[in-house]
Amino acid sequence: MQERLQRFWESNKVFIGFLVFIILFRVTIADQYHVPSGSMEPTIAIGDRVLVNKLSFHVKVPFTNVVLANLGEPVRGDIVVFEKPGDNTVMIKRLIGLPGDYLEIEDGFIRVNGETFYAPGEEPVEALREARMNDQALHYHEIMSDRTHTVQRLPFPARFDDKRIKVPEGHYFFMGDNRDNSNDSRAWGMVPRHLLKGRANRVLYSMIFDGLVPKFKWGRTGRSLYLPAEEQ
Repeated sequence: MQERLQRFWESNKVFIGFLVFIILFRVTIADQYHVPSGSMEPTIAIGDRVLVNKLSFHVKVPFTNVVLANLGEPVRGDIVVFEKPGDNTVMIKRLIGLPGDYLEIEDGFIRVNGETFYAPGEEPVEALREARMNDQALHYHEIMSDRTHTVQRLPFPARFDDKRIKVPEGHYFFMGDNRDNSNDSRAWGMVPRHLLKGRANRVLYSMIFDGLVPKFKWGRTGRSLYLPAEEQ
């Protein structure tokens, strides 16, 4: 038995070593995340596989949430992959609230520490009323940390209105860009820092299935998640 194992090791040690390297690389340095829902539309589409930098915020013990060292601070507007508190579901959302922030939600629009993030010249509240009259989705722009992204709203009454909350220390508040079709911090609360997995940077590739046939969306391959809003 020992000789058989020895022969197996000698024949496959390069492959085994490569496999271990790939696993450790994906666990500790970078990985891909498959997006199964439209909660981040229009920024991220269903079927996108996005590249996640797992060294954006900290180094962890492999296969655990034990943080060995902090490497960087999350920035408002970052698109972050994290574990949902309570059931360990992996999610991807946009970072809205930092530790110590005061958040207010009115008519579905977010205000942080008394400030809104609408792009100059846009009046999304009035535009939303018009969109409701025409039964159309509204797209408007937000500016966070000098980056502009597009947010989508549906022409229905907003949920979670008239709430004012404070983000606790060491926690973060996330929302999907598809504000009326996103299961996010409005439903299940804040995310502690140790559950953050990393910052999503770009689309590796995008694929959906037409029946049993895979359909690639080549135009999304390599696409940055932080393009100017007019290019999204």
